[in-house]
Amino acid sequence: MFQTSSTNERVTPSSNEEKLEQTLRAMQGVGEVKVYFYYGEMTNETDENNLFSQYFRGTDKGVKDITGMLIVSEGASDIFVKNEIRAVVSQVMQLPIHRIIIVPMENKGEK
Repeated sequence: MFQTSSTNERVTPSSNEEKLEQTLRAMQGVGEVKVYFYYGEMTNETDENNLFSQYFRGTDKGVKDITGMLIVSEGASDIFVKNEIRAVVSQVMQLPIHRIIIVPMENKGEK
């Protein structure tokens, strides 16, 4: 799931989804989380003003724009946690909130 660097042996996320998952897990109440990106058309532009979104999307030219997201989180059954996730992701990824779907993760032990 994570790649390790041989120079410093620190675990680093290997994909943009994993980077965002790691960040969201650090938020209070989120718990385990899985992120899925929906991509739009290819673009050759990068916006120098969107530093956070560039961090998660990458800065290479010719990258596909993220047009929507699905986030599955253990804490999403709490409306306050769900709203906090939606607000943070909307700001960081520069996506309108209607393009971010957040659903609770199934708890295997509740059945």
